[in-house]
Amino acid sequence: MTTLKWLASAILGSVMIPALYSEAHCPRDVVSIRPRFIEHSILVLPVTLNHSGPFDFVLDTAAQVTTIDPELAAELHLKLLGQTGVTGAGFSTHASYTLLDSLQASAYEVKDLLLLIHNLGQVQIADPRVRGILGENFLEHFDLLIDYAHGIVCLDTTKQMQQNVKGEHIALVGPSHLDRNMPFTEPPSISVRVSGLVQPLLLELDSGINSPLLFVAGKLRPAAFSSATLHSRGTDGASHAYTVLPPQDIQVGLHSLQQISFVTPVAGNQDIPDAEIDGVLPTALFARAFISYADRFAVLEPR
Repeated sequence: MTTLKWLASAILGSVMIPALYSEAHCPRDVVSIRPRFIEHSILVLPVTLNHSGPFDFVLDTAAQVTTIDPELAAELHLKLLGQTGVTGAGFSTHASYTLLDSLQASAYEVKDLLLLIHNLGQVQIADPRVRGILGENFLEHFDLLIDYAHGIVCLDTTKQMQQNVKGEHIALVGPSHLDRNMPFTEPPSISVRVSGLVQPLLLELDSGINSPLLFVAGKLRPAAFSSATLHSRGTDGASHAYTVLPPQDIQVGLHSLQQISFVTPVAGNQDIPDAEIDGVLPTALFARAFISYADRFAVLEPR
């Protein structure tokens, strides 16, 4: 079994989220979850594991499998079932996995959930209180709305929330090999146009990163990088170097975003997480991000 998600959370940029929120609630009386933020835009939710907790988990729409740090797994006496490969942007490593009886966020519970046991890398350095990453194999059971403008997260099993989310439905694009991610849900990837490129890029919508990232810099036309080198500690325990690409204008559906700076691994031609996916696009670039995993579309509201 292999997970294709880039699990290292590279804390590289800053997308500012308002510190004060007007009173707001989820559409259609869906329970409102108020996350806290780290590094300005990374959302942290309290969750219970096997009815113990709560523990702080980062909400990561592009993490294929929910992950727990080894110390917490030991505290909860979780039984190891085996090992799997973990591929990141510029590295590959291994992680143990287990089966969790129950994971609950607010009123929402998923049972018999596969869980990776692995170091959390940079995100735990940024905030040691974080004990895990809440990934797709939990989120796929819901429609998800992240409302950055009002500081709330909404999960819905009824599809009623869709009726109140207005805007262009942007199709989630699956990989050409439809069975390659089985038994996991296909990642929430969208087609993004970049100024000067004929072919669009395929980017994952990622709430667990706060800087746009390309796995291979060569996807953009050659240009001088910035002189600064950024570093982030991956889940393999090593420090990885990233560089900043020149700002680009991009088109996401009908929305134009100006002067977006991507980062890329310095060793970007090694251990690409998924050869069909070009990188990740932070959901925090938008005021609101709605993702329907079941119906395979996203609605993105620009700031």
